[in-house]
Amino acid sequence: MNQRLTLVANQAIDTPMLAAALAEVISILALNPRQQSEDAPAVWDVICPPQTTMTTALRGVLYRLKLDFSLQAAEQLPKKLLLSDMDATIVVGETIDEMAETLGIYPQISAITAAAMRGELGYRQALKQRLSLMKGIHKTTVAEIAAKVQLAAGADKLLAGINQRGMDSCLISGGFTAFTYAVSQRLGFRRHLANRLSYDADERLDGNWQGDLVSAEVKEATLKTLAQENNISLAETVAIGDGANDKRMIQQAGLGVAFYGKPVLREAAQAEIHSGTIDNVLYFLD
Repeated sequence: MNQRLTLVANQAIDTPMLAAALAEVISILALNPRQQSEDAPAVWDVICPPQTTMTTALRGVLYRLKLDFSLQAAEQLPKKLLLSDMDATIVVGETIDEMAETLGIYPQISAITAAAMRGELGYRQALKQRLSLMKGIHKTTVAEIAAKVQLAAGADKLLAGINQRGMDSCLISGGFTAFTYAVSQRLGFRRHLANRLSYDADERLDGNWQGDLVSAEVKEATLKTLAQENNISLAETVAIGDGANDKRMIQQAGLGVAFYGKPVLREAAQAEIHSGTIDNVLYFLD
C-alpha cells in the first residue's frame, strides 16, 4: 500500500523557497510525487511508494526546513480515539515542577529529579521523596495550582478539532489526577487517567500515592482497553507524547506522534511536531 507523507510548514515560505524545499524533499525520497495538493495553507500531501521510510536523511531535511510531518498509509481508516500524554505535551513543562515552583521548593525537587535521571534513584523512590517534600499541602492548594497550569499553544484547537470529529479522547499522565482533571475539564477531554495523590484525614498530602503508578505499560494497556471499549482497531487510534515512557503507546497506535520528542521517541514515531503547535496533528487526520 502506498504511503502518504504530510508536510506542515511552520514559517512563511515564498513560492521560490517552497519549490526548492519540496524539490529537496523529493530528491531525498528519490522519487517524483504522484500527487501534490494543498489541503490547507502550507500543508501538502506527497504520495510515496510502499517501501518509503523515515530515513535519517529525510528527517534531517524536514527538521532543517521546519516541516512537521506524518508518514502513514495513503488510504487510512478514520481515527476515532486520541490518547495524549499531559506533561510537556498538552501542558507546558512538568506539573510536579509547577507544584514545586509555586510552593518554593523547586531546587530540592529538581535535585531529586536530576538524581533519578542519572540513574541514582528509581522512579518510585524519586516520586516518594518528592511527595515527602510536599507533605502537609492542603488539597485545595493542589487544586488551585492545577487550575493555573499553562496549556501548550494550540491545545485548545486540537481538542476542538478532535471533538468536532466525534472522537473519544483520554488525557493520560505519570503526574497526578488533580492536574489531569483540571486540564481535561478546560479542554474537553472525555476521560483522564493519572496517579492519585494520597491525603490524610485533614485533606493534606501525606507523602504517598494511591493505587498503581501510571507507567509506560499502563499507557499502552490504556490505549488497547479504550480501543476495545470503542469497538475499534488500533489502526483507528492516535497517541501523542514527548518522552521515553510514551514510546510503547506511540508504537501501538495507528498514528503515533512525537511532540518535541526525546530522541528515543522520535525514532519510534510515524509523525512529529517539532516546529509548530500541537494542533498541527489535525492536519494528519484529514
